[in-house]
Amino acid sequence: MKMTKYLFLPVLLIWSVSVRGQSIEISGRVSDGKGQPLDYASVALQGSLDGTSTDDQGEYSFSTSRKGKLLLLASYIGYETCIEEIIIGENDMYVDLILPQSSTDILEVVITAGSYEASDERNTVVLRSRDIGMTAGATGDITKAIETLPGVQRVGESSGLFVRGGSDAESQVLIDGMVVQKPYYSPVPDVKQRGRFDPFMFSGTVFSTGGYSAQYGQALSSVLALKSKGLADSTHTGGGVHFYGTNMFHEHRWDNTSLYVKGEYNNMAPYNNTIPQLTEWVKSPENVAGTVNFRHKFSDFDMLKFYVNGSRTKMSMMYDNPDSIDYKSLFGIQNDNLIINSSYKKYFKDETWSLYIGGSYSNNLDDADQDGTDMSEFEDLTQGKIVVMNRSIPGLELHAGTEIQLKNADGEIRSANDMEVQIGEIDELYAVVFLEAEWTIAPRLASRFGTRYEYSDFLNRGNIAPRISLAYKTGNHSQVSLAYGKFYQSPENEFLYQTNNLEFENATHLIANYQYMKDKRVFRTELYYKLYQDLISYLPEQITSLNNDGDGYARGVDLFWRDRKSIPNADYWISYSFLDTERDYRDYPIAAPPEFASRHNLSVVYKHTFARLGSMVGVTYAYSSGRPYNNPEKPDSEFHTDYTKAYSNLSFNMSKMLRVFGTSAVIYASVENILGAEHVFGYHYLPNDAGRIPILPSSVRSFFVGFFISTY
Repeated sequence: MKMTKYLFLPVLLIWSVSVRGQSIEISGRVSDGKGQPLDYASVALQGSLDGTSTDDQGEYSFSTSRKGKLLLLASYIGYETCIEEIIIGENDMYVDLILPQSSTDILEVVITAGSYEASDERNTVVLRSRDIGMTAGATGDITKAIETLPGVQRVGESSGLFVRGGSDAESQVLIDGMVVQKPYYSPVPDVKQRGRFDPFMFSGTVFSTGGYSAQYGQALSSVLALKSKGLADSTHTGGGVHFYGTNMFHEHRWDNTSLYVKGEYNNMAPYNNTIPQLTEWVKSPENVAGTVNFRHKFSDFDMLKFYVNGSRTKMSMMYDNPDSIDYKSLFGIQNDNLIINSSYKKYFKDETWSLYIGGSYSNNLDDADQDGTDMSEFEDLTQGKIVVMNRSIPGLELHAGTEIQLKNADGEIRSANDMEVQIGEIDELYAVVFLEAEWTIAPRLASRFGTRYEYSDFLNRGNIAPRISLAYKTGNHSQVSLAYGKFYQSPENEFLYQTNNLEFENATHLIANYQYMKDKRVFRTELYYKLYQDLISYLPEQITSLNNDGDGYARGVDLFWRDRKSIPNADYWISYSFLDTERDYRDYPIAAPPEFASRHNLSVVYKHTFARLGSMVGVTYAYSSGRPYNNPEKPDSEFHTDYTKAYSNLSFNMSKMLRVFGTSAVIYASVENILGAEHVFGYHYLPNDAGRIPILPSSVRSFFVGFFISTY
């Protein structure tokens, strides 16, 4: 937990033995009329769930159990759809597909305001799983990779996504449409935690920085929606041994079913004992986890997904005591987490209706000890969701759904003299109905109108949240989009433990977006304004004085450029964000920029593949201007007027493929903060003007070196 950056690197930590399943493999290459490969083109069998996307060489491969005469479709923005009739028999097939460039400028209009999407359904690709896994500085952590996109703040001492002036609590993570209760490892003092999930589990990622669909709620700032993969391509077994742990897995593929089982153990002690640490670990993070992933395709039109992950993590550390410069506090925690996620998706044969049914259960137990005082919190969440889609009217796609969440949370404190105090208890039924229409008004003009009704029986309040988005195609490769939305969220548990006499917090989003896409290049710029209302507020040192008198705003501009063509075998992107934000909430004496907000953020990511050498190198540079912090020696009128020094981080990674004794092998190495820049995330001020203690990262640099063998 700081499971550091390297707890899960599945693409590197595996050797495997692959055994072909009984299905037929269809593979080939997708190119344009000049023979140039089209990467990220969609390829699928018409009317089925079988398909994939091409890689950066235009190659594709997927498995199917279907037989007979079928239509193979390939599509790519700016090109006409290629339809190839094929006959699937008993043998594998290789089919090359050529897409002629569209002869008309009337192209598909896609709602893009606030959304960065990489999935099988859309070609507006921004980040895919391999980007997340192989971006220098991200090292397989979804959150770290998302931080290279515009609008996201870098907060080195706290977990989660901080988006456009919003806190981590205002962002929501979903897997296959279901809310993830605790997507990050449990918080510890001043140490950033990574996400729980392997990016290579997912075939699609939608990261929305605002103005998102009426299907999503309980998030004032952003939504990260992850779509898991379908059936496994083949049967294979493997595992890995690395510097701080081991894992073993088996994935089995039958005709219409696949099952994946994995167990792993990680212990950061070898790493922490080798690499100098600024954090004083008493017990280095130790984790044991197990995963089961089941997929079953009932027919060519419907699939069931079932996912279970359970983990236990232990650690303890000494951390700076804000009451004394000479005394450190002991903090230890054990976290038990369980996630059960299931979904069923059915496409009806006339292709005008689809049905989604989702269900999930999760629980999380944090059992912590701080200087002899035991603190525990247990939370569980049960969810059910149904979404129906209809597109029988040309140009109109309707989505209607309902959702129920049952949340229970309770916290307790037991002092050294065994006095037990219940912090509070929450039993909430949260119910939702929503309706949304995506309407192509004209060939160049698309719209999305939706509304969402939410009700909380714990708060005894409901709300109506309207959402509107428009997109206009300005040319063959460009478009503008606008979005407006009202978003609500229940207050955090720490406040609901005190009282249920609170309102929903809410935010209004206004977004204007311009996007240009051509020849493997993407340019986006986005202006936004957010107005916060009914935020939680209370008097200093009097949390029992809770009310909804807080408010605030956030406004700014985001820029994004990605280029995969100008430099042969290279892929790079540049993102920049400007943020102006203030809040008058919580115990703030005046309206001021929040402590997690930096005014300027820049990311430059570069990756280069040396195909003949079988190697890849990557470099990421990240910059953030200073963040505000409270200097108690100043009057309230100067609250949050001091700033930390700017954050600057240069990271590097490389991989080298080679053959050893007839088997495939990989040498992988990475280092974060090559230049050893000093990072200070804020200060703890001591009483009686006794000085201050800087909040620092766990280590100045992070290193990883690995050697891995794979046999097939």
